[in-house]
Amino acid sequence: MTVTGSQTIVTPQRQTEWIKISEVRPLNYYLSLLETNGTQPYVQLAKELRRLPDLTNAITVAKITYLAMNATNPEVKDAFELMMKGGTPDPRDFIYSVPNYNTQLQVLYWLALQNEFKKDDTLALAIAMVNGLWVTMGDGEVKEVLKNETNFLLDFFRDTSDFQSKIGWHPLEQYPLDAKILLAWTGDNALKVGHGPHTEVGAEAPHSIFEYTARRVHLKAYRWNSVDTATLRRMRATMLQRQWVASTIQSTYQRVEEYFLPSRSNPNWYYTATLDRRWQLVTVDGELVTPYVIHNARFLFEYFLETGMGFGVCDDQATLVNAFLKSVGIPTNYVYKLWAGTPFGDAGHTFNIYYEGNSRLWTANHWQLSTPGGTRMNITIDFYLFRPPVTQGGYLRYVKERFYGMPMGSAYYTTTNVPNLTIYNMFLQGVTSVQMKQWLYS
Repeated sequence: MTVTGSQTIVTPQRQTEWIKISEVRPLNYYLSLLETNGTQPYVQLAKELRRLPDLTNAITVAKITYLAMNATNPEVKDAFELMMKGGTPDPRDFIYSVPNYNTQLQVLYWLALQNEFKKDDTLALAIAMVNGLWVTMGDGEVKEVLKNETNFLLDFFRDTSDFQSKIGWHPLEQYPLDAKILLAWTGDNALKVGHGPHTEVGAEAPHSIFEYTARRVHLKAYRWNSVDTATLRRMRATMLQRQWVASTIQSTYQRVEEYFLPSRSNPNWYYTATLDRRWQLVTVDGELVTPYVIHNARFLFEYFLETGMGFGVCDDQATLVNAFLKSVGIPTNYVYKLWAGTPFGDAGHTFNIYYEGNSRLWTANHWQLSTPGGTRMNITIDFYLFRPPVTQGGYLRYVKERFYGMPMGSAYYTTTNVPNLTIYNMFLQGVTSVQMKQWLYS
């Protein structure tokens, strides 16, 4: 970018080169390249590759090897280090038997089987890292669907990156690793124990991931908790049709947030109070559930297409807005503020923060950050920031928290007794990628 007087001229960057395998060698040749490097994470990567149950394709192993060893972006090495550290499940976390190999690396292998990798392809790495948990927990049917869905997701986000460049946005393929990880996680915020689709009808959140430490995730649960790429494509088309896609990421975020503002006074949102037992149950995917905290983005989107409205409470708004923003490549993450035990009662608020590619900061709007507003800005709250399953060990170890039973494994970054105003100012000014990485990986 050059600036001349009042004019700014942006020169497009050269597209990232593809990794090309000109001459195929035996599979062990590529593993030996990693092993003889003598440093981590390459030696460990070779060891973990050998443990994969379907390691037979030499070209696929070559792609992974060259992605690791020929990187010029240090975040590629960071990603492999995180994968080597957290990609293998801990059998103590589950009642059933789980794979004894690196399930994040398994997803990367599946991606390499079906796709060409780009040099410094942290997007492919991010998709593999967050989807390893589904391999760990899913039944055979889920694994088969996942092979295709992760492939579709990589293709979708590459296409979305091109779409962003055409409309003048900072393309997502140039985002830092933390933003790509949160963009790639399509599993919603279904880890909030004590909530969920059946909370008020006798069962304890049967589609929460926590419920599947005792039984494998079946296909219906996976689809309930994950928005698929077909839905994301439809959501992007809807955003374009309704002219929600603006010239900037910030304006686009604002249009979606304002339309679905979870307020009783918003005609576009049917607010269902969680403490009002008069609300009728609704049918979602053939199941009778309460009309709030559903965590099913596809269903909420279908309801919107039929009625022009959203419904539920702040959790449902966060689910729907999260998926709409992902559909145009805007990374988001869930933040949960809890002020239970204060003079204002047992209450909390869930909302999205988003990554603004031009400023390279994580932020949100005033309304979401200031809830509860007015004189409540100075109350003390507990602050939770969702962490995708980059580190699987201990991720689903549930420890009851003092109010709502929030999970306290590695699924959330948590800080307690912090002034609400501190959180407000932090995100209004913007949180750096460096800070977000510390929260996500520590």
